[in-house]
Amino acid sequence: MPTQGSPAPFRRGIVKLWFLIDVVIALAPPLYWIADGRTNPIAGVPAALFYFLAVSLCITASLVAAYLLDDADAGSAA
Repeated sequence: MPTQGSPAPFRRGIVKLWFLIDVVIALAPPLYWIADGRTNPIAGVPAALFYFLAVSLCITASLVAAYLLDDADAGSAA
């Protein structure tokens, strides 16, 4: 019976891609906000504040996911 390899490299690749997306999103805020200076509130929250809250939640979620995947891989290796 053939044994399957661990899905850990695939999951690690997804997390690395997620971190790359986090970097791009965090370091490249919407340039049109800088260009025209006018922004509309999103759900009653100023657009800039909404943007930074969304980015911080995305980065936090990627860190938690990476930790949980690493913890699961360490637990399965033991």
